[in-house]
Amino acid sequence: MTKRTGCKAFMRLKERSDGTCIVKDITLQHNHTLLLSPSMLVFMHSHKRVDPTLKGLVKDLQFSNIKHVNIMGLLTRLHGGRDKIGCHNRDILNMKAENTRKESINEVQNMFKFFEDMKKENENFFYDYKVDDENRLENVFWSNASSRAAYADFGDCITFDTTYKSNKHHLPLAVFVGVNNHLQSTIFGVALMGNESEESFKWVFSRFLECMGGKQPICILTDQCPAMTKAIPKIFPRTLHKFCRWHIMNKHKDPLKKLYKLFPDLKDLLTAILNHPLMPSEFEDAWKALIEKYNLHDINVMINLWAERKLWISAYWKEVLCARMTSTQRSESMNFVLKRGFVTERDNLHIFVKQVNNCIQARHEAENAETNASTGTRKTVTRYGFEAQVMDKYTRAVYSVFRERQYHSTAFRIKTSQDNPNNYLVHHYNQSKEFAWSRHEFRVLADEVEGRYECECKLWEHTGLFCHHVIAVFEHLRLDEIPNKYILQRYTKDAVTNPDFNRRDYMRTTDDGTSIEYRRTILYSEAVKIINKGCSSEAKFQIALSAFRDANTRLDNEEAELENNEDAEMENNEQSSNQENTTRETGEQNDIPQAENNDPYADIQPPLLAITKGSKTTDAARKNGKCKQPVPARPEPELDEYGRPKGTRICGTCNKIDGHNSRTCKARQLAKKLLETHEKVYGPTASSGNIKVRIRNLLARQHIPENDDEEKLDTDEGECFEDETDDEEYEQEDDDEDITEQEETQNTPDVDEKLENLNKKGGKRKCSACNLRLGHYASTCPNKEKILQQQILERQTSDNAIVKPQGVKVCSSCNKIRGHNSRTCARRQLEEQLLHLQSTENDSNTMEDRSKEKNRKKTQTTPAVLRRSTRKR
Repeated sequence: MTKRTGCKAFMRLKERSDGTCIVKDITLQHNHTLLLSPSMLVFMHSHKRVDPTLKGLVKDLQFSNIKHVNIMGLLTRLHGGRDKIGCHNRDILNMKAENTRKESINEVQNMFKFFEDMKKENENFFYDYKVDDENRLENVFWSNASSRAAYADFGDCITFDTTYKSNKHHLPLAVFVGVNNHLQSTIFGVALMGNESEESFKWVFSRFLECMGGKQPICILTDQCPAMTKAIPKIFPRTLHKFCRWHIMNKHKDPLKKLYKLFPDLKDLLTAILNHPLMPSEFEDAWKALIEKYNLHDINVMINLWAERKLWISAYWKEVLCARMTSTQRSESMNFVLKRGFVTERDNLHIFVKQVNNCIQARHEAENAETNASTGTRKTVTRYGFEAQVMDKYTRAVYSVFRERQYHSTAFRIKTSQDNPNNYLVHHYNQSKEFAWSRHEFRVLADEVEGRYECECKLWEHTGLFCHHVIAVFEHLRLDEIPNKYILQRYTKDAVTNPDFNRRDYMRTTDDGTSIEYRRTILYSEAVKIINKGCSSEAKFQIALSAFRDANTRLDNEEAELENNEDAEMENNEQSSNQENTTRETGEQNDIPQAENNDPYADIQPPLLAITKGSKTTDAARKNGKCKQPVPARPEPELDEYGRPKGTRICGTCNKIDGHNSRTCKARQLAKKLLETHEKVYGPTASSGNIKVRIRNLLARQHIPENDDEEKLDTDEGECFEDETDDEEYEQEDDDEDITEQEETQNTPDVDEKLENLNKKGGKRKCSACNLRLGHYASTCPNKEKILQQQILERQTSDNAIVKPQGVKVCSSCNKIRGHNSRTCARRQLEEQLLHLQSTENDSNTMEDRSKEKNRKKTQTTPAVLRRSTRKR
């Protein structure tokens, strides 16, 4: 407030020897209005107080993807009001911006540091990366120890899909997802890809195979990516590759809707054929019958579905286990979970990998909760022996699926086959649409002596769980026990095995074997006791505060002593190693160079902005698989010697972030000199404000051409000079002017060559003046002079009257008809640029010579311009 208003109010204190202070001088008169309430003190710099603990809390909340309004609400609740936080809303926003800038530095190196820390926690953590020719990060793959252990138990079937906009570099996120014994989605591995080419997919799949010890999955489900389709058979030759059924049907949903409207029964019949697990020959016969019934031979959607049938119809691979996955829905759900609660489009790489790790830990927590819930017992619906066996073996989630199917199995009727008494014909008699595909008659083989139970639908072979038909036969036979070979271990409570390596991602004990949780629990409980007792009175508060401070001091000293001991040991080891290297057995000097302990990831650069499907990029960039970084919305701040940004505001004069504003900008002095020079040449005018704006824009430009490039100035649509000049007075003054023949045909050979070059350029929009597509518009049309002159001649010969279209006046600077005047002339702007450059280099004498030359050129004008200047005088 004192700097803004020049207030003279002050108070001078003097400290005495006893520690007290006395007032030496004081002035209480203010020249401004005082603050209305004490709550406004937070806006004064002298009254702001930011606790380091508060900064740490804001940082933790920010990178946990907590919204700003929720952060402010939490701080308000903790401090008892907004005015008691110690800073206001803008200060919190500045804290968050500063945290973001700091976290953006060395993001690649911080990402690899996190990987190394995870590997220290458990050496079975796996990661690998790939860089391009420019040493930029291209692909990276990692997998936790717990994820590798989960793949050993449930890696028979996986889904793989990519998603976009999960990090600030737009690298596609690829996640390997499977299903565990609780029917929950589990993550096996994560990858970031620079592009979605065949080579990138091959690299990711090969790293995944290496991470999992060479174990290939039985089945993998993906979308219809051509590059992925080519890469999978080369890396997983023994794996069945299937397309996601949902993607196939969703791609053709619009034409199918039209068919469903034309034929109301088509949807039920088509769904029955797709879901009914027939043999390949039976499916093809049913499909052809459907085509014949509705005469769909020439329908493109039905032709496309038939052409891709072997990649997504279950009839062709129903004997292959898919673990109840027929689509990439689990991958889509996992991508949704990651984006909704963990990662954002603005995350740096190291923040991104940490958030993905948090998601993996959250999935483990949900799995542990379900494992604990499965340890209890449940009451069976019936008294069949096989149901009690299933409840005891299966997990709670799997048993719930079995019991639901058992309920629906009561809608089936069973009759014995006449050919074989062990064969049963099961058919659905209820007309509910839920089981429209199950109305067919199924043949079930049930041999109690040999323990064989097989259904024609092959659902157990395909998913590992019993179908309605087999369960109906179990009830019909009053079966006491199901053979153990039909109860897969992957669905049981004992599905999780103990692999050879540690499956925990974090260490649970310290070096001396003490539990970390035990230590944290004891310390936390004791700290809470001290806090509760210390808040009861002032004396107890001082005791508790001193105890905490003493404890912090002792811990800091202990930590410093440990660091000194470690440094001393390292120095001794280095000295001993140096002595061994410098002396040989023969006494000669050793020439073996010392190993450099440099960071192996220090030279790796951040990746470029990845090109994803559907992004608006050029064909050349898409072919190369990379593109340049997007232009930032604001200039990057300049850094000081410590790597900190100098400022956060943009200077209005030079348009840079350099720790200053327009009042203290050095370029402002140049602008002032340039304005004074302009007034000396042309004299003070009423439009000095507009000239000042143009000078400011010229100084703000990063590059000013030194040659008189009229073509660039006339055809550049990006030129943006502020000009508020009103040209109406000049148009009124030119109403009575005649255009001479010399003015109409005036054109130089240089201009003709430039026009020819302009005509060779192409554009996407037609010019309204010449009606040609030449990469320009009406105001910058190079043929505008000739067109206007031709229009004038035609109208003069037809009507014997002078009709002046727009742009008929002559510019006094360039002496041409261009639809502008001398104040908006591009040539004059270029001359001002040259004048600005020379004003900083030449002395005042050179400036006067240039002004004289400028005045001399102005005298050599056309008669029309002379008449205009005469009328003005």
